[in-house]
Amino acid sequence: MTSGVLTLPMRDAQRFDALLSHDGMLAALQGSGNTHLAVAAVGADADVLVAHLPHAHFEPAILGLGVAALDALLENGYTLVLGSGFVSVFNPVTPLGLLQLDGEVKSEPTRHGYTRILGAGSGGLAVIGRRDYHPGLFESAIQVGPGIVQAGKLDILQRERDLPTHIRAFAATCEDRWLAGIARSPMHLYDLGEGLLGYFADEGLVCDEVVNLSGDREALLAIRSEDGGSIAYFGNPALPKASLVAFRARQTL
Repeated sequence: MTSGVLTLPMRDAQRFDALLSHDGMLAALQGSGNTHLAVAAVGADADVLVAHLPHAHFEPAILGLGVAALDALLENGYTLVLGSGFVSVFNPVTPLGLLQLDGEVKSEPTRHGYTRILGAGSGGLAVIGRRDYHPGLFESAIQVGPGIVQAGKLDILQRERDLPTHIRAFAATCEDRWLAGIARSPMHLYDLGEGLLGYFADEGLVCDEVVNLSGDREALLAIRSEDGGSIAYFGNPALPKASLVAFRARQTL
């Protein structure tokens, strides 16, 4: 996985092949200077990073069908992007499972795996079960999963530790904020969930849902600085994705 800081304006021959240390990546994301956005490390080894996006200051959206993080951040005014939804093995910009954009279903839900739906609409973000979804619920939505935390409790069985580990991207819905996160070292969802629940308890956070997005080569977290002069990223922000979860600052009167 690549990670680094892109200084803007971007060079014509810009490369994305750097790899920052864990401390360097944390410092890069924390140094974005965004007034209302905070980035914290979870756990003693700082393998997991979470960005806090207060409801009062940010609004979410779901973007899709070949969108690149750089375009979302530079051209569409988003502050943070998280990705990606699940994709076809043979064509990584083809969504696997539900992708609904602005009310139009671009890819139908799959009945196998990916048990949760992450939906955006009316300035909010919500997670529901796959069976509870219908197209009128959200303006935009993607199929994700499994659920790591559901209704505030760990939703992963311990036998998940028998499966391979992966780099993870995840999103959480909380009482007063959303969380966008990356597990930068391969890990099990069971361990990620346990660590996050401990973090919520330590920080006094009330978070009801945490869902797993596509990992490894699809995992992405990128933040544009408030002054627009740089982008800190984990995962290549120039590669097109089948879908992204994005956040922009709410407009104030």
